Amino acid sequence: MRRFFHLVFFLLFLAFSCTWLSQLLYQQSSAMKLSGEVPESDYFREQRLNEKSLELLKTLPQQALMQPGEVITILRHVQKSTAAAGEKGLTAAAILKWKYVLLKYNSSGYDALSDAYGAIWNDVRCFPVQAQGVVFENSWMFERNYGGKRGHEGTDLMPPENIPGHYPIVSMTDGVVEKVGWLPKGGYRIGIRSPSGGYFYYAHLEDYSQPFQVGDEVSAGTVLGTMGDTGYGPEGTRGKFDVHLHLGIYIRTENSPELSVDPYWVLRYCSP
Repeated sequence: MRRFFHLVFFLLFLAFSCTWLSQLLYQQSSAMKLSGEVPESDYFREQRLNEKSLELLKTLPQQALMQPGEVITILRHVQKSTAAAGEKGLTAAAILKWKYVLLKYNSSGYDALSDAYGAIWNDVRCFPVQAQGVVFENSWMFERNYGGKRGHEGTDLMPPENIPGHYPIVSMTDGVVEKVGWLPKGGYRIGIRSPSGGYFYYAHLEDYSQPFQVGDEVSAGTVLGTMGDTGYGPEGTRGKFDVHLHLGIYIRTENSPELSVDPYWVLRYCSP
């Protein structure tokens, strides 16, 4: 009888050890995958979220006392993992558990990736158009031809009526004016560098709300100008397309001083 109990104990111990070892290996391999997700990858630049993650992103940062860049690092990492996606609910406690695991086994990868996501997400406070009825679609990398064939590095926000100078455009973040004035492709544009390092680019403005200068500080919600149809030619060119706002978001990386990412999901996140 004693041998029987010893055998049962041994089998239970073996089963527990196998489960623990399997979980440990899974956590380690999962953390190592962070280093493979570089900002230059298509997966990162698309910034795609499923509907569940988009909803969670609106509540989890406050509940877990974490920056949005950290939360989205974990959410998108979990999205790619079949096993993790099978977990019942991603609560604040589950997010904190994942943070502990990822930091434990790959702190440098976690910090680098959460900083990159943070440049895009951490400082967003406002939807960029102060108007009802504005629509937008995910036009990331749609073909554009002015100035040569290229991919569309942004999202176009379309107003309910095609009226230039009518719809106020506001800064989505706090930040500093880094560029302002005319561009042939962007018309009257203004670029704001946010505190976490993201560059938010607002193009085709009809006019500016004030004579902005490079180095001016702005707050989230500051009116930058109005929506227009300027661009695609020398300064003052108008009417080459319908009135809209082109929003671009760019970050700096080790390999690129200006890497574009898809703003669509950020707009979904902050849309009224």
